[in-house]
Amino acid sequence: MEILMALLCAALLLWFNRLIFTRLISPAQQGTVPVFAVIPAVGDGDGLEQTLRHLHWLQGEKLSQFTLLIVDAGLTPAGQDLVQALQRKDTSLLFCPAEEATLILKRKDDHGYFSL
Repeated sequence: MEILMALLCAALLLWFNRLIFTRLISPAQQGTVPVFAVIPAVGDGDGLEQTLRHLHWLQGEKLSQFTLLIVDAGLTPAGQDLVQALQRKDTSLLFCPAEEATLILKRKDDHGYFSL
């Protein structure tokens, strides 16, 4: 009986730790202002798929609602092909050159936010 109680307590402790940890890493949401996860991509896009996988995990766990924006900060043709393949998998994924992202973030009329 004691072993069963210890296993139950350990399982409950693990569940509680996961709950607390996921709430701590989730970004705060404020009102209806759109939130963007800006991902700078360079070279062949090494690590881009892993980064997107982790951000999709946050969205899947309902920890954060944001729009993914990949910014071309010097992608090679192979990197641009990778981004296009990722956009075919996820149609909500946005992509723009660095100059355009800078202009979007510097706009004064809507505090840098653009609507979809």
